[in-house]
Amino acid sequence: MSRLLSALLRLVLVAVGLVFGLLAVLFGLVLAFWLIVWSLLRGRKPQVKRFRMHPSQPFGGGMGGRRAPAGDVVDIEAREVPDTPPQQLNRDRG
Repeated sequence: MSRLLSALLRLVLVAVGLVFGLLAVLFGLVLAFWLIVWSLLRGRKPQVKRFRMHPSQPFGGGMGGRRAPAGDVVDIEAREVPDTPPQQLNRDRG
């Protein structure tokens, strides 16, 4: 009797899992369709980004393969940061 009950429970759980998975896929498809229709109704073409791998950039080159123009250089002023917070330095000296 317990074997029959466990087999039935396992079958019910598998069926519930399949239904849940199918509903998740269906929800994703409906959502994608709705977003495409909504963007077309608003006059904006849906943008599809394609993954292109350049031979000199392994793994897609990071950040979508975009590079900053060579003329955009940001210079910073370096400063040294002490290992201990300033409050402890003042207490140790006094």
